Amino acid sequence: MLDNQIIFDYNRMMVSAIGDAQGISEGALEQLAANFGPIHDAIHNRTGKGSDFLGFLDLPDQPREALERVQETADRLAAAGDNHVVLGIGGSYLGAKALINALCHPYHNELSRAARKGRPRMYFEGNNLDSDALSGLIDLLEPPSSVDNTWTLNVISKSGGTIETAAAFRILRKLAEQHYGAEAAQHIVATTDASKGQLRKLADAEGYTTFVIPDDVGGRYSVLTPVGLLPAAIAGVDIFEVVRGAKDMAALCRNPNFIDNPAYLYAGLQFLSLKAGKGVSVMNIWDKALEFVGFWYDQLCAESVGKDGMGRVPLTGVCTRDLHSRGQELQDGPRNTVITNLLVRQSDRTLTLPADPGDSDSLNYLGEMSVHHMLQGAFDGTNFAYAQDQRPTMSF
Repeated sequence: MLDNQIIFDYNRMMVSAIGDAQGISEGALEQLAANFGPIHDAIHNRTGKGSDFLGFLDLPDQPREALERVQETADRLAAAGDNHVVLGIGGSYLGAKALINALCHPYHNELSRAARKGRPRMYFEGNNLDSDALSGLIDLLEPPSSVDNTWTLNVISKSGGTIETAAAFRILRKLAEQHYGAEAAQHIVATTDASKGQLRKLADAEGYTTFVIPDDVGGRYSVLTPVGLLPAAIAGVDIFEVVRGAKDMAALCRNPNFIDNPAYLYAGLQFLSLKAGKGVSVMNIWDKALEFVGFWYDQLCAESVGKDGMGRVPLTGVCTRDLHSRGQELQDGPRNTVITNLLVRQSDRTLTLPADPGDSDSLNYLGEMSVHHMLQGAFDGTNFAYAQDQRPTMSF
């Protein structure tokens, strides 16, 4: 246990739980821990390879004034349109979508404006070259003749030259200019480089409100910059609380003690698993709202580590949904996989099985059990079965 909120259980990765053939020994973990001192120093002294892109470490401590400017712009855009479109690809949208899906109502876009507390519907495009999808979005936005069809646009690109985002932006920018005329610039915000690139040049010429992607922050690590915080704030997420939570987690991850640092310990367990031939890393998400956390992690892992003939294959699944598809292979397929579970211990809302005196569907054996309790039972049963078959798992 790391604190009273976060539990990291890796017992079923170890020899003591799943045996010598598949488990990690305490000795191997201790030997790896001894090597983390220089790595810790290189990270926090900014002396290691890639240290010019460690600016994300500072983002949990950013000044409140920076967050207030993001919030003010988010409130203005939310008032200006009942639909908001985010254009970006990779790190320019995955973190933002993970935040919104995790922290907003699961059917945010289908709610009335009142139920959304005045925040707009959120759409993500510019992340694929898909004519049908972009055309379908335009169908939703046209014509902007009533409050339900007004819209604003946020384009996110450091260079402005990424083809998927740039092409979508040209199409939607021209549409905004047709609809809003001289006021089009008030409906558009650009998040880009501080001084260079095509998008910066265009934004300055057109007078768009702009936010900066810091030079020392890579796109996939930019969720605590306006890249992630502005879309989240537009949707109604409390970005001040998000950053406060990130600050709490950052404190844990600054701990030089390998065992007490969740980032180091998780990386070490994955590294030892890879050395043992387990090159597939599956993240089982036990809450639909967190599915995009898994997709974002896929990118963080694959794009950061998959270099120079190295890396592992990250995959995301949602449980219990994907137990009915991938579950069989995880339990009885090749022994090349390590599983990480991400579980929310307490759901926001309680939904229980109603009583049925006639037991017409033969579910009375469950009593009036909550759906979340059923999920917890499935989680416990699945991971017990994996352990019995010596399949390594760990859980947050």
